[in-house]
Amino acid sequence: MTYNIINMSCDPTSGKLNLVDCLILNPDKGNTVAGVYDTPAVLVNLIVRNLFVFGGAVLFFMIILAGFKFAMSPQSKGKEDAKTIAQGAGVGFLIMFSAYWIIQIIEILTGIGNII
Repeated sequence: MTYNIINMSCDPTSGKLNLVDCLILNPDKGNTVAGVYDTPAVLVNLIVRNLFVFGGAVLFFMIILAGFKFAMSPQSKGKEDAKTIAQGAGVGFLIMFSAYWIIQIIEILTGIGNII
């Protein structure tokens, strides 16, 4: 087996392997994880961005679920459940929308770039 060793501390047979310095994100440029994610802020930005995407997907599925419950249940209990799910999705949307714009306003006021 052949290994592409950047430096001797990245030798997988040595027993001590620092993955942050050894894992290469872009082989053409030789960018390591430590070079790209050099500050905690970069990692936090990545996590927050992905949380918004995940929250949007959950919101979408909650709205679809509420629609199916409303359409498929002949009793008023099912329609009340659908209404509760839709209201929860609406509140979640308002929280996500507010959080996004609060972060945007903080970015403008403080001059910090690329929070989200």
